[in-house]
Order: sequence, then structure tokens, then C-alpha cells
Amino acid sequence: MAPKLEDRLDAAYQAGGDRDQLDRVYDDWARDYDQDLWASGNPYIALMAGLAGRHIADRNARILDGGCGTGNMAELLHLIGYANIVGIDASDGMLAAARTKGCYVEVHKMLLGAKIDLPAESFDAITAAGVLTHGHAPPESLDGLLELAKPGAPIIFSISKIAVEEGGFGEKMADLERSGAWSLEDQSKPFRTYPFSDQYESLRHWINVYRKAG
Repeated sequence: MAPKLEDRLDAAYQAGGDRDQLDRVYDDWARDYDQDLWASGNPYIALMAGLAGRHIADRNARILDGGCGTGNMAELLHLIGYANIVGIDASDGMLAAARTKGCYVEVHKMLLGAKIDLPAESFDAITAAGVLTHGHAPPESLDGLLELAKPGAPIIFSISKIAVEEGGFGEKMADLERSGAWSLEDQSKPFRTYPFSDQYESLRHWINVYRKAG
């Protein structure tokens, strides 16, 4: 019997940021990830795609999909006309699944962090769906993503309540705003991350859209 969604989530969150352990979890999950995610009722992919459509006017914009996973969010963007998407992720299994979707011009195995090994100011927009949460990418990932964005680029990302309140993301976002590095442009209302799961009933996310200064 395949592991339940809650078992997969337990393994991911209990990795505690251990990169090797987390990669093993996602490598093993890659085959069933899309099915599990869509069946979970998690709306973040649809919300991300909607806000991208609102804030990325140019369908030829060069978009970085940070922590792209299986490419499920970029696939929606590709279906509505975005044609220049670059994906990065740390899991070989997830990247293999992402490549099969045919929605990326480039895919790279890379970690999110304070520095990301791509040219600075080379993207017209940045997206990061489902990766800025507890036990996954660190708050310094926002520095790395911001560095890759061109001046004036939108940075669209989902964020968990626990990451903001306990994981250092709240302080990092506020520091970047106080320093003038970016400004908040749009935000969804909070939503239940896994509305069909009693075990994860309390988990909440929302989507932010920041605009890089310049």
C-alpha cells in the first residue's frame, strides 16, 4: 500500500532541515506527488498561477521557478502561455518528473539559499511554490531569490504561518521591506493547506507578491 499523504508530510517535516533526508523523502515521493497534492485539496498551485497571471504581464518573461518540485505549478503557467520558465530543485526524483512535463526551457539541480548559482538580476519574475515552509528552505533563500530578480521584478511565493511566526521568515521579510529591497504588492487571504486532513487541520499558508526595488 502506498504511504498516505500524512505519512509523506510527517517524513518531510520531521527531516528537520536535514538536506539528505529531505531529498530522500522527495525522491521517493516524486512518482505520486502530483496525485497526492491535487487530491489533498491544497489550493496553493491555483492561487500561485492566478497571481502570476495578475502580476507577470509578459508571456515571454524569463521566470525562475524556485523549488520547482515536479513542475506542477509551472505546468499551469505553461498552459496559459508562459514560455520561458527555468526550474531549480534539490531532488533528483522531483526534477526527473518536472522534465517530463515539457514546460521548462532549463532545469537545474540547485538548493535555495542566500546564494543561488545563477546570474544575478537575470529573471523578470520569481516564483516559489510550496517550498518556503518549516523544515525546507531557510529564510536566507529570500536573499538568494531577490538577487536573481531584475529591478522591478515580482517575487511570488507561498509561505506557511509557522514559517513566518517560528521559522524566521517574518523577520526576514520585514527586514527586506525596511531596507527598501522590496515592497509588498499583493497577498492572498490565508487558506487551509490540507483541507481534507484532520492531522494537518491547523496548517495555514498564504501567497505573497513582493516587488523588487528599482
